Amino acid sequence: MKIVNIIISGICLLSLTACGNLQNWNSDYLSGSTGYLSDAQGIVADCNGYFLNISSKPSGAERFWQANNLPKGTTDFVCKDGNAYLPSKVTDCQGNLIAKQSGGVEDFRSKFNLNNGNMRFTCDNGTVTPVPLSSLQ
Repeated sequence: MKIVNIIISGICLLSLTACGNLQNWNSDYLSGSTGYLSDAQGIVADCNGYFLNISSKPSGAERFWQANNLPKGTTDFVCKDGNAYLPSKVTDCQGNLIAKQSGGVEDFRSKFNLNNGNMRFTCDNGTVTPVPLSSLQ
């Protein structure tokens, strides 16, 4: 009788564990979770155009933040020459902080016709060259 109780207890514990895992999967699926870092504009891509996953350990997002010395959770960054910077710390192609220029980051974005959301540009001989989003994915 003792063995039967142990077997039944084991089956009950396994079924509860399975239900818990199913519940987590189901809530992620129903809430629209994609497994990728997102902000108000949608899924966030790194400076090479790859979407930043958040489902693995360590996640692509965690590796991206660490490699670029960004605070964990950052979705607002500027890509210059393939590296990510906080908007307050990125420089233009002459080495001047964009945030300290007249109009700041928004005027810089407008002046050089840079995309909405995360800006991406390179410096070619001191000239700002936008990196279009279509060339990233």
